[in-house]
Amino acid sequence: MNNFIFLGGDLRFIYAASKLNKTHDCFVYGFDMIHDDTRVETGVPLLRQIRRCNNVVLPLPVSVNCDYITAPYSSEEMPFSSIVKAIEPGGTVYCGKECPALREFCEKRDLTLIDYFEREELAVMNAVSTSEGAIEIIMREQATTIMGMNILITGYGRISKVLSRYLHSLGANVTVCARKFSDLAWARIMGCSAVLLSEIDDLLSSFDTVVNTVPAQIFDREMLLKLKSDCLIVDLASKTGISDMELAKSSGVKVIWALSLPGKVAPITAGHIIADTILNIIAENEKGGEL
Repeated sequence: MNNFIFLGGDLRFIYAASKLNKTHDCFVYGFDMIHDDTRVETGVPLLRQIRRCNNVVLPLPVSVNCDYITAPYSSEEMPFSSIVKAIEPGGTVYCGKECPALREFCEKRDLTLIDYFEREELAVMNAVSTSEGAIEIIMREQATTIMGMNILITGYGRISKVLSRYLHSLGANVTVCARKFSDLAWARIMGCSAVLLSEIDDLLSSFDTVVNTVPAQIFDREMLLKLKSDCLIVDLASKTGISDMELAKSSGVKVIWALSLPGKVAPITAGHIIADTILNIIAENEKGGEL
């Protein structure tokens, strides 16, 4: 029988372990600093010492600087070498956003490394939590209703597709800007206005809120100065799209770089998504890659 130890991570991983624990023995390590008011009764042992299991589940992202495992609730830093104490020989390591150092670490020890963040079902479901979190930020930070608000969304990936649909249904005037004509066509079908990213400059002054999903600095100095002085930018990208944060601040534009929203706004759902993804991977491997 497979057993799993979750090393580090935020509250999502306690809930992920809780769901996975229904069919597999699961343990959690790296939560000795969790506050009593956030402690959850999940039926999953929160270990004080690492124990060996067939599988290790690492956080999302697995590491900030590709050195230590992300462990915000641990009183001690958790190097990759902690995995050796936690896994049986020939075991499997599941991680979110693998890094070269972890890949090399696992290869040297004949451990199978699987990046669950590469799974489409996880990315799609996380887009829902991220979109709801973005809407919560807009409603909190803006003094007007979303209905009637002029909102620009940059990029048209998974998050943008979900978010534009939600905002449009709430009555916002949504404009999507992207580089591909195919993306613009889909945005129009969903009831949004659409414009090429290269042609957005002259429209910037008309937006109350900008939501960026592109992990590249597309808002240069000239573009920032064209925004309304009270414009809100919600940046959902892993790499901020704002080239000059100080300039944005000095011009009155408020920028909120909202990273890892699923874990902040919906840790139970986000944890269950991770558990479901791991279960899908196991099922596919048992069936030889086909279900």
